[in-house]
Amino acid sequence: MLQITERAAEMYKDDMELTSDDEVRLFVRGAEGFFLGVDRDHSEQGDWTVVVNGVHFFIKEDDLWLFENKTLDFCEKGDCIKLH
Repeated sequence: MLQITERAAEMYKDDMELTSDDEVRLFVRGAEGFFLGVDRDHSEQGDWTVVVNGVHFFIKEDDLWLFENKTLDFCEKGDCIKLH
């Protein structure tokens, strides 16, 4: 399943000003291709969840296919997140 690096989690924590009560939903979005969507939301039973560096991430079952065997990491060439 998806691996999320501590550097990526820290970037979301800082950029989104997350507190310990916040949860971050990762999802598939796009019309002409698929892109990573990120939003504050609340997880439900059955969602895939993981806590990295104090950040609670979750993915709905319908979106799991995009994240299979991927890594979410910080880009070395700037302030961005890369899914590879």
